[in-house]
Amino acid sequence: MTPRETAFDSEALARALRVAGALLVVASASTFMLQHWQVGNDLTRYAMLVGQSLLLALAAYFVGLTVREGRSARTFIGLLLATVPVSFAVLGGLVYSQFHLEPLGLLPHYASWIAPTRLSAVLAVVGTLIVLVPLSAVSFVTLARKEAKALTLAFAAANLLVLVPVRTPVFAGLLAGAAIVGLLALEVARFAKAPRLDTFEGRLARAMPFVPPLIMLGRVVHLYHAGATFRGIVVLTCAASMLILLERTRSANLRDFGSWAAGLLALGGWGQIWSGSLPRLGPAWAVLSLGLPGALLLVLASRRGANGRDALAACGVVLGLMTAVTASVLELDGVAAISCVVLGIGVAVWGAALRLRVHLAGGALVALFGIGAEVWLAMRADHVYRWLGLSVVGMLLIVGSAYLERNRAQVLRLFERLTARPVEELEP
Repeated sequence: MTPRETAFDSEALARALRVAGALLVVASASTFMLQHWQVGNDLTRYAMLVGQSLLLALAAYFVGLTVREGRSARTFIGLLLATVPVSFAVLGGLVYSQFHLEPLGLLPHYASWIAPTRLSAVLAVVGTLIVLVPLSAVSFVTLARKEAKALTLAFAAANLLVLVPVRTPVFAGLLAGAAIVGLLALEVARFAKAPRLDTFEGRLARAMPFVPPLIMLGRVVHLYHAGATFRGIVVLTCAASMLILLERTRSANLRDFGSWAAGLLALGGWGQIWSGSLPRLGPAWAVLSLGLPGALLLVLASRRGANGRDALAACGVVLGLMTAVTASVLELDGVAAISCVVLGIGVAVWGAALRLRVHLAGGALVALFGIGAEVWLAMRADHVYRWLGLSVVGMLLIVGSAYLERNRAQVLRLFERLTARPVEELEP
């Protein structure tokens, strides 16, 4: 028998040590968000967390300049950036304890962070900004030098949102959702186009600004009651994120699938918001408030499609027209009738501009139905606003026609920009 050959892979061992050490450091920092130690007060424990970030910076400096090993130094830098959102999450608890804009809710003991005074909370914020913002800037310079300034600003702004002293799930969901959508737009428009950021360190630097809004969402799910409205906001955020990411996708099939998926997600998200937060109104208002925004969301989602964008837009148009007609059938009043008139005329005009006979015919029929309903109502009621509503809509159409004739070139450019394909060359 020949003895089994063994080879010592020092690189694999070093990589395993780095991964294990990174996991331990992240786990250690994460416990600060959930563990309420009995030693010292909350402000002292928070200072220990910030001190951990300083220790990581010193370790990176030592390894980089003394040992001269770049991978371990960059590991410490990445861990430093990972601990910053944790620090701001804990700091947010300290700020909320003194500056909450709503009644304090009952929180588990391990998740309660209390600053002794308002002054101490303010000083904690000032001290955190003095220490962690420069460290973050240096870290981004190390990982992504060319885009360090933009990444630092985005990272700092996202972390500051965690300090907003409001824990209402709806408000927190809107704030976190807006942050995620804005960061994704910045990612697609700027960072994804930078070739120097297409490395592991670059992708890590680009991912860091998304951590704070995700912590905000996780905080609501874990500590507060996340109702239907919050779930709808999260679903709408996912749909908007998909549409933003589709902007750089060149596969026609993937764009079609993504636009349909995002449209259906947005429709479901709005349904959750509608069921959870909108007040209960009459049948007509209820149908209009549910269907018309849903139809608009489908039309907006179709903008990211390729071969199937017209079909998705048509679904949105049909949903909008059917919503107006259904509202009028359920409760024939002025609002439902005027919505038929306005929406029908809008679809008919758009169909005429694009030479789409189905849109033109469908919009015209719905508009005629609305006009007939409005005339029928005017004959049975003495409210002057019915006559006034028809007159205003008619005059606005004439004014719009005059504006179109006067500014035909500008309108044509706007029309071409709205109907242009989002990507010039699409792969099948």
